[in-house]
Amino acid sequence: MKVSRNLFSLAIASLLLGATAFAAPTKGTLKLFESVSVQGKQLAPGQYTVEWNGEGPNVELSITNGKQAVASIPARVVPVGAKNTASGYSSAKQQDGSTALTSVFFQGKAYELHVGQESATTAPQPGTSGSNQ
Repeated sequence: MKVSRNLFSLAIASLLLGATAFAAPTKGTLKLFESVSVQGKQLAPGQYTVEWNGEGPNVELSITNGKQAVASIPARVVPVGAKNTASGYSSAKQQDGSTALTSVFFQGKAYELHVGQESATTAPQPGTSGSNQ
């Protein structure tokens, strides 16, 4: 009886460990090819790390440059029809002439992260996009 209970516990632990090993990553790399604004902050061209946390489609997206936090913004995970063939981002020109980050996507993933306050209700309008290849 004790042996079967231990085997059952081991089997459950193995299943849980396997499920977390195949969980979708919550971290990625963003390479900007142009200056973009995020929450009023200007991000210079360069490489950044993005990490998102949350349940369901609404998440909190954090952007860091090295170990320095640059921005933390609301985002929405939006499924796309086919897996992305490259990593990159989309941006849109604003009325003041600046360029704002609107979405981030990652190679091999079947979703995009739409960023900003409006991300919870609407998709961004197409603008320019960068691509990490």
